[in-house]
Amino acid sequence: MTEGGFTVEREGSEVVLSIEVPAEEIRKKEQDLLAAARAQLTVPGFRPGKAPEDLILRQYGPDEFARDLKEDLIREWLSRALGELDLHPVTTPAVETTAFTPGERLAFRVRFAVLPEVVIPDDLAVEVPEPPPAEVTDDEVQAVLADLRREAAVLEPKDGPATEGDVVRLERAGRDWEGEATASRPIGRQLLGVRAGERVTLTEEGGRSEVFSVTGVYRLLLPTQEEAAGSYGHPSWEAFEQAVREELGRVAEARRLQARRLAALDAAADALGIEVPPTLLAEAVAAELKELRLHADQRPRLEEAVRRKLRREIVAQRVAEAKGLRPDEDEVKRRAEEQGREESAVWVALVLEKAADWVISQARRHE
Repeated sequence: MTEGGFTVEREGSEVVLSIEVPAEEIRKKEQDLLAAARAQLTVPGFRPGKAPEDLILRQYGPDEFARDLKEDLIREWLSRALGELDLHPVTTPAVETTAFTPGERLAFRVRFAVLPEVVIPDDLAVEVPEPPPAEVTDDEVQAVLADLRREAAVLEPKDGPATEGDVVRLERAGRDWEGEATASRPIGRQLLGVRAGERVTLTEEGGRSEVFSVTGVYRLLLPTQEEAAGSYGHPSWEAFEQAVREELGRVAEARRLQARRLAALDAAADALGIEVPPTLLAEAVAAELKELRLHADQRPRLEEAVRRKLRREIVAQRVAEAKGLRPDEDEVKRRAEEQGREESAVWVALVLEKAADWVISQARRHE
C-alpha cells in the first residue's frame, strides 16, 4: 500500500489498483456537487442559490446525485493514483466498485495494462540483415504509365451497353461511384453489358450484394503518348517514362528501408523478450475486427498482425525513452501537414523510425 492509501498488485504488465476514498473527501465532494446544483437549479419560493439542501437534493434526484458523486470521485481519485504512482495505462481502465455508501465510504478496483518494463543496454547487439537492393522492372514502369495515361483520358458518353474498358458511373444512397467494365476483375465483369438508366446488383467476393443505379456509360478516349506526357508537364514520352522510373525507385527504396526498420524492431523485441500485454492485444484486436468488419474466422491472422504491430510500437517507445530519441515537434507538424495525417499518428511513426535506426546503428557497430 502506498502513502496515498492505494494498493497495487502487478503481474507482468497487468495491474490491479485498489483505491479507498477517505470519508471526509466523500463529504467534501457531496458539498461541492450540491453547491454547483444550488447555483443552477431553480426552486420555487427561494432566491437563486438560497434553497435548502434537502430541496436541492430532492430536485436533483437522490439516485442521480449518488451516481454523479460516485463517478466524479472515481474519476478524480483514479487520476490522482495514476499520477502518484506514475502509472500509464495502455488499455481502457476497467472499474469495479467494491463498496459505496454516500457520505461514508467508496472503494473501487481498477484493472488495466501498462507497457512492459525493459532495460535497454547501450551495447544492444542484434542481427539485422540488409535487404536486397531496390529494383524497378520495366513491367512496373509500363503499368504505371498505362494507368496515368488512362487518368488523362477523355470520357465520351455512350448510348449502348458497357463493353471491355468502358467507364461506368453508379449512384447509391446519394453517393457516386465509378468502375471499369472489364472481364479481368470480379466487379468489372458484373458491369459488362449494363446501360445508363438501369439498376445493377453488384456482389463482392465476400458475398455481400448492393443495388446501384447506372447513371452513365462512357467510352475512354486515350491521349497519345506525347499528349499524355504533356498533360503531366513533361516535354516528351521518354522524359515522362524516366520520371516515373525514378519515382518508383524512390518508393521501392523507401519500402526497402521500412522493411529493414521493421526487421530491426522485431529483432530487438526478440532480444529483449518483449511481449504484448494480453488485455492490450485483446482490446486492439476487438477494435480492428469492428472497424474492418471482418469475419470471426479471420481473427487468428488478424491477431498475429496486431500483436506484431504492437510489439514493434512497444520496443520502439522503450528504446526512444531510454536513448532520448523524442521526435522534433516542428518535424511532426510538417509531416502531418504534408501527409494529411493526425499529428499523433505521425509522432508514433517517427518514434518507430528513430528507434529502428538506433537498433540498426548498433547492429552495424557490432558487425
